[in-house]
Amino acid sequence: MKQRNLVLKVLYILVIGFSLISCVPQQKMKYLQDKEGVAPVTEFQNIKPDYKLRSGDYIYIRILTLDQKSNEIFSNMTGSGTTGYMNMTDQNLYLSSYMVNDSGFITFPLLGNIYANGHTVTEMEESLNKAASEIIKESSVVVKLVLYNISVLGEVQAPGKYTIYNNRINIFEALALARDLTSFANRSKVQIIRTEGNKNSIVTLDLLSKDILSSKYYYLQPNDIIYVEPLKNKTYAFESFPYALIFSTITTALLIAQFFK
Repeated sequence: MKQRNLVLKVLYILVIGFSLISCVPQQKMKYLQDKEGVAPVTEFQNIKPDYKLRSGDYIYIRILTLDQKSNEIFSNMTGSGTTGYMNMTDQNLYLSSYMVNDSGFITFPLLGNIYANGHTVTEMEESLNKAASEIIKESSVVVKLVLYNISVLGEVQAPGKYTIYNNRINIFEALALARDLTSFANRSKVQIIRTEGNKNSIVTLDLLSKDILSSKYYYLQPNDIIYVEPLKNKTYAFESFPYALIFSTITTALLIAQFFK
């Protein structure tokens, strides 16, 4: 009898212990929640800043003309030929693109020094179009921001460094590249590490709140690092409640109790 009572006590302790082990609540996993007591909002003022080029950025430039010989000359300058930059490796892009130097200029053959610092990609296209039209009539210039990478670290399914081919990407698109957050990710503390010149800054975002849609950090910049913190109870939390483990433990304990009986 004493052995049976001991087994039952152990069983009770195990059950209480499992009940204290928490699962990750849905409230901590659901994105874009409404604040308590606030009616759902369906419209947000979305800040879409156009990224302004700065020293160290690389841009791909291709000049197209109706003259075949001129096309060949400018194609040789970019090293693109007829393939386009999408089919080029990072190494080829590095060799064939143009870096914004410390003075804020790029140097393009025949066009000379073009000021780029603080200009958007669209503004650079306009400047290069104007400069190219003075040399060759009916020319068109394509400018793309290249070697544009972001890194996603922490509690994500596929952490790593990702190359971005759009001029703009938001934080949810970046997390989608990393196959979303894990169940143990702290969605209220997602950090963005950003380098601007000689300054590094860290911003903490709350993905659980809809307010992030109007944040100026909703859209990422080149070389941003996203770090997702784990929940504090990750070491003893379950993604889903361990019913099978509990039933197995209870069954084993009952069998032991029956044996001593």
